[in-house]
Amino acid sequence: MISLLVRFVLLILVAILFAWLADQPGDLKLRWLGYELETSLMAAVIMLAGLTLVIWITWSLLMWLLDRPGAFGGWFKSRRQRKGKQALSSGLIAVASGDGEAAQTHARTAATILGDDPMVKLLDAQASQMRGDNVRVRQLFEEMSEQPETRLLGLRGLHTDAVRRSDMTRARALAEEAVRINPKVSWAGKAVLSYQSTSQDWAAISRTIDIQKSASLIDRKTANLKHAVVLTAQAVEAESKNDEDAYDLALRAHKLDPSLVPAAVIAARHATKHGSLRKAAKIIEKTWNLTPHPDLADAYGHVRSGDSALDRLKRIKSLVAKSGGIEGAVALATAAIDALEWKTAREALSAYAHDRPQARICGLMAEIEEGEFGDKGRAREWLARAVRAPRDPAWTADGHISRIWLPVSPVSGELGGFKWKVPVEGIAYEEPEAAAEEHDDTVPGDDAIAITAAEVTDPPEEVLEPEEEVIVQKDDEPVEDVLADADEVVETVEEQPVEDTEDKPAEEPEKKAVEETAEKPVEEAEVEPPSPETEVQDKADPSASPAEPDKIDTETGKAGEDNVKAKQEASVFARQPDDPGPLDETAKKPEKTWL
Repeated sequence: MISLLVRFVLLILVAILFAWLADQPGDLKLRWLGYELETSLMAAVIMLAGLTLVIWITWSLLMWLLDRPGAFGGWFKSRRQRKGKQALSSGLIAVASGDGEAAQTHARTAATILGDDPMVKLLDAQASQMRGDNVRVRQLFEEMSEQPETRLLGLRGLHTDAVRRSDMTRARALAEEAVRINPKVSWAGKAVLSYQSTSQDWAAISRTIDIQKSASLIDRKTANLKHAVVLTAQAVEAESKNDEDAYDLALRAHKLDPSLVPAAVIAARHATKHGSLRKAAKIIEKTWNLTPHPDLADAYGHVRSGDSALDRLKRIKSLVAKSGGIEGAVALATAAIDALEWKTAREALSAYAHDRPQARICGLMAEIEEGEFGDKGRAREWLARAVRAPRDPAWTADGHISRIWLPVSPVSGELGGFKWKVPVEGIAYEEPEAAAEEHDDTVPGDDAIAITAAEVTDPPEEVLEPEEEVIVQKDDEPVEDVLADADEVVETVEEQPVEDTEDKPAEEPEKKAVEETAEKPVEEAEVEPPSPETEVQDKADPSASPAEPDKIDTETGKAGEDNVKAKQEASVFARQPDDPGPLDETAKKPEKTWL
């Protein structure tokens, strides 16, 4: 708007100037080389303006003609550059899509047009890597590492190649060189820290953590956690050498990361040695509230040496009361078992012994069952459940499980990678519900945990149920003695006339036997089981009448108490319904009369 206004003002001024010149009288005479030119002032001004315009146009045309060769050359050059950049872009797209052949073709085209452009070398390296030409890849990255603008890119490529070839010495040297060039390079800092952690160079690790913190690669909290792991590792080494520096190192680590269990345990143990029992208790309580762990409970229970098991149980109760959870229940149950307080131990585990209890819960319940009641059967049941129970928590890092805490993961080399957690299960577990339902009357379930001492008595003698191998009969016929010896069953079958079974169909003797047994009244008198002498006589004399059946309770289907012993002696193994029992070798095999 302002420029338009300025132009308008200039136009007005020019118009005013020309109007003023037109109003002023006067002539202009010019004598040159014998010629004389006379005109008005207005015409002279117009002629001068026209001459100036012609000179400007001529000059511009001359300059345009002189610049045309460079302009034509620049046009061809820019066109060539566009083709090279298009080939470079197509090559990068081919690399991203996984087309190695197309990427190599575009890389050659881009290299022909663009020459030593860094992006061309990167594309060529990626295409060669896709084709498996590792020698070419290494050569290209070495060329890039020699140029200042691509040095870090070349170092990273060489580092990756060294890791692939398992040349960890060269890989570490390349990563350290990259850190020296630029400490803010994330991949180099992580690689250097991983190599130093693997070699357990704790002093170098501390320096690297400080460098990463200064370069804003990690925040202050992360740096403190890593420093705490380093200090704890140094404390563990010092304690193994009986070095007094372990106490100071553990305290420093505990201040940086109160949730670190090993640091708290070492600090509390050394505080106890120095007589600072209250300080040791505070250290453990602070860490327990953040991350409950069995080692903390054990250290808390043994803060004061010489205490009895009951004293340790009281101390554990005070610790568990502040923060519960399954770790608290396990700690309380363990202390109660040591103090022979079985009821307390059972109550502590009652909330975690149902559904799918962990293996350690099953083990503790087995100790309780055997220690409180001497019930080895129940103890074996709990131990059997422990075999298929979910795994207990453990120190885990990258799928690796360790019995003790380690500062560095052996899989990835990560500092502080071990965490206390339940390992991941590979196969889902299902409770055998069908088997449990079939044996509800013989195998007690999880509700047996609530049994008190007053309800427990000596286990009764096991009474086996009578087998169902009885001959089909009417309601008013006497029940056959299922507890008789197998030889007696054979003798009763042999009493039926064989001649009838040969002349008549098989169905007629069966009907006759059923009718005869139906007419016999039910005898109420209890008959003592046959003695061995009677059994011998019966076997010798086939015409002797069989022993009368024992009295059986028709409501429950169980034999009398007097026949329990005879039943156990006669039926050691359960017989199938279609098995009449073993036959005498000398006896003739009878016809089947079972329905």
